[in-house]
Amino acid sequence: MDALGDDLRWSEAFPSLARTGQDRKLRRLLEEAEALHRSAAGRLRGLGWEDLARQAEQFAAWTRFDLDEPVMARRLYGVVRDLREIPQHGAFLARALEGALDLAGAELGNVQVLDRATGSLRIAVQHGFGAEFLDHFAVVDDDRSACGRAAKECAQTVIADVNADASFAPHRDAAAAAAFRAVQSTPLVDATGHLLGVVSTHYRYPYAPPARDLEILKRYGCLVGQMMTSHLSTPPPRRAGESPPGRRVEPGRRPASAGLRPFAERAG
Repeated sequence: MDALGDDLRWSEAFPSLARTGQDRKLRRLLEEAEALHRSAAGRLRGLGWEDLARQAEQFAAWTRFDLDEPVMARRLYGVVRDLREIPQHGAFLARALEGALDLAGAELGNVQVLDRATGSLRIAVQHGFGAEFLDHFAVVDDDRSACGRAAKECAQTVIADVNADASFAPHRDAAAAAAFRAVQSTPLVDATGHLLGVVSTHYRYPYAPPARDLEILKRYGCLVGQMMTSHLSTPPPRRAGESPPGRRVEPGRRPASAGLRPFAERAG
């Protein structure tokens, strides 16, 4: 198979395009876009604009992922498309968590939002946890947990076994009560890379998600963060006595689609 020859992955992801040969045209456009982003990164770096250069490199990497993993990419964009149709912030976060659980193949998870006044993380929505976990992680302001590290470094963090991770020791009792042994946390960032929150998925047994799944979640965190910016800048009106969106913990029921399986300046 040459660079633009038949590709079974693209035939699976876009069967109608493959039947007419249009998938090759799309792939050619993506390859051109990747080259343009990489070229722009070099020029921007030469001008001393390192942050913009890194953004261009990230765009290039995402385009390459679309080319190499079209089935996963199409699935990701399907989840994101559904999110764009949700106007209410609280419902948006709940659906964003559902999407992360489906993409990660996890049964437990939560979304935390950044409290910019304190630099701490607060649980906004969750699935599968009881009162002990929610009380323990209601406010996270340290970097011993996966979510705390992800927030502090604004970088995806994986703890493959919480019992073997020395830094996680203060949180092991809460993890044992919630019956999880592994966790990954992915920052939710806006278009400029500023931290807005963290989405975490938890696993019953020691587990390190494959690199492909982590890349999907990383990209998902960026896309969700960009949509969060819109929700936060135009909050929906509330009726008298109604709690602010994003402050209530979702009780834990997942919608029917949950049956799908897979597969600052940061805080400041």
